[in-house]
Amino acid sequence: MLLGRTIALDHDLLNRMRKAFDPKDLKEVESQLFELMADPAKAEAKLEKKHGGFFVFDLSKARRAILVEAGTSLVVVYVDNHDDAYKWIDNRKVEIHPETQEIQIVRVFKSEKEVVVEKIVEAPLRAFSAEYLHSLGVPNEYIEPMRNASEEGLFDLLEGLPQPVQERILAILEGKPVAPPPKVRVADPLRHPNNRYRYLLIETKEELEQALFGDWEDWMVFLHPAQQIAVGQNYKGPAKVTGAAGTGKTVVAVHRAVRLARENPNAEVLLTTFNKTLARVIETSAKKLAPELRNLTVSNLDRLAVGWYQKLYGKKPKMARDDDVKAALEQATRELGLPEWASPSFVSAEWRRVIDAWGIKGAEEYLKVDRSGRGTPLNASRRKEIWPVFARAQGLLSSRGRLTWGRLARSLLDRADDLKRFGHVVVDEVQDLRPVQLQLLREIVPEGDNDLFLAGDAAQRIYQTRVPWRHLGIETVGRSQRLWINYRTTRQIADFAAAVLPDEIQEAEGENVIPQAISLLDGENPKVQVFANASEEVAALASWLRHLSEQGFAPEQIAVVARTGKILQQRAKAAVKRAGLLALDMKDGAEGPGVRLATMHRVKGMEFRAVAVVGAEDGTVPNNYALKQQETEADRNAAMALERQLLFVALSRPREKLWISAVGKASPFLGGLAGI
Repeated sequence: MLLGRTIALDHDLLNRMRKAFDPKDLKEVESQLFELMADPAKAEAKLEKKHGGFFVFDLSKARRAILVEAGTSLVVVYVDNHDDAYKWIDNRKVEIHPETQEIQIVRVFKSEKEVVVEKIVEAPLRAFSAEYLHSLGVPNEYIEPMRNASEEGLFDLLEGLPQPVQERILAILEGKPVAPPPKVRVADPLRHPNNRYRYLLIETKEELEQALFGDWEDWMVFLHPAQQIAVGQNYKGPAKVTGAAGTGKTVVAVHRAVRLARENPNAEVLLTTFNKTLARVIETSAKKLAPELRNLTVSNLDRLAVGWYQKLYGKKPKMARDDDVKAALEQATRELGLPEWASPSFVSAEWRRVIDAWGIKGAEEYLKVDRSGRGTPLNASRRKEIWPVFARAQGLLSSRGRLTWGRLARSLLDRADDLKRFGHVVVDEVQDLRPVQLQLLREIVPEGDNDLFLAGDAAQRIYQTRVPWRHLGIETVGRSQRLWINYRTTRQIADFAAAVLPDEIQEAEGENVIPQAISLLDGENPKVQVFANASEEVAALASWLRHLSEQGFAPEQIAVVARTGKILQQRAKAAVKRAGLLALDMKDGAEGPGVRLATMHRVKGMEFRAVAVVGAEDGTVPNNYALKQQETEADRNAAMALERQLLFVALSRPREKLWISAVGKASPFLGGLAGI
């Protein structure tokens, strides 16, 4: 049965709905939208026309749907509660751009002051003509402000523009040639190729039922243009995609691995990552996206390495715990002594960041290894002087039948000829792999087209110090793409999280990037509270959790994150219990109901509707114990950078709500944020 007129749903709306509403509310909203769209002629009589070309439809007493007209069609573009829905349309307008024919929802300037931008020499778009910018989809009123804006001002302006225009301008800023979209004239705007990828056309009731009630996730059927390019581009050699938190790097990695597996059914494809929890998520996603594939392996790298070792050596490796390594280093130090310039903390850090990170086996390798990120350099004589301590510790671990993760990877690298080969390898969260692990991945995929694809974000590096990939035999210069649009997090949360980072972050190959993305979503400001004691913090957190529950947030959509496990156990768990909710520690394989409790390390790669970061006080964030282990100012600065990035990871996990608390004195990283 054909509907009376063409209906369309904004793909981003479907994505936001599935993330924003709990299952009960989502079902209700979907049913209300179905009634609205199944009989558009009847619904049209109830549409309230507002300024800017928007229509408002009462889904219920408290919830409103925002629609726009496109030719003879209706497009549902936004759903929210009454006040937020009207606030959303208050400073926006809808229009069809005369050059690109795109349906554009644009933020409206409220006063002339907003469009007057001081002309400065550093304006990055000054060299581009108004006609060219207009051909890319920039609305007339934005052209001159953008041509005269600094890079920072340009980011502010871009937030008011549609996502396709943002991506074209950002590509220009990266120095890439950007051609205007082809000019195609069609009678129905929704049939235009520049609109088809953004809107799901609904022409039968069956299609509407599938769109609203079907068992599918929006990411499975929809990629934004920049993500589509990263997924579909072919490269002659290794390539990378980078981007800030929320820009869809994991989505790209999953889709690219699936695409390569489908196009090359005779080739084995590996999709891997560092984090165990994230590996389970992407494995589930890949199976939903392509359950038929048999040539796609999805797993975290450590788990794979254990299996490969067992197959090669006929026994399962016994992995060394932190206490095992500590005991071996302490015994080696007692037996051999340390040079006067070294200390136990130096030995521990050097082992973790150099010896085991590279899987070093002998003195000659140690003399040649790249110690990037370790601060104070060591000359050859000092490396020779300290090496016997590390060699003795390795011998002790070996005699006890224990392998470190770095040594495990090195043992596999030594027998690389006996390992299974893959036609294509896709790696997510690459910034936290050990150098020896990257070398191993380079070995198991022969050089060729689309051989190695690396996705990551230097701002989220929390384990390893930066090592230039070219030192590992991996060269991606000229084969890279950066994602700039944050599809997950509200602008308020994204900006707050980015503010704890420096203005620039150095990527693996030495290039400096701005650790920032443009968010498409609006929301409330993060809240920071400082308490006199832990009891007050627990009570306030419990109150916040109860409020979320009353608003319809499911416990599984909420996470409480802390720098240490001790704070989680003593404060977070107590607050969850006080709020009358269940708690679930995010440990390996943990599943079930409850508010998620996780350390900042454990929460990496995850996302939630709401996140509380507790115990963010001075001395804990940054962590005094971690800083005290550093011997030199350079090493301390490197450790401080990792602590900043660890906090950034925690702050960038929520989609809608972020609450931060501290006892006594807030972390210096939060200075100047939210009035602290």
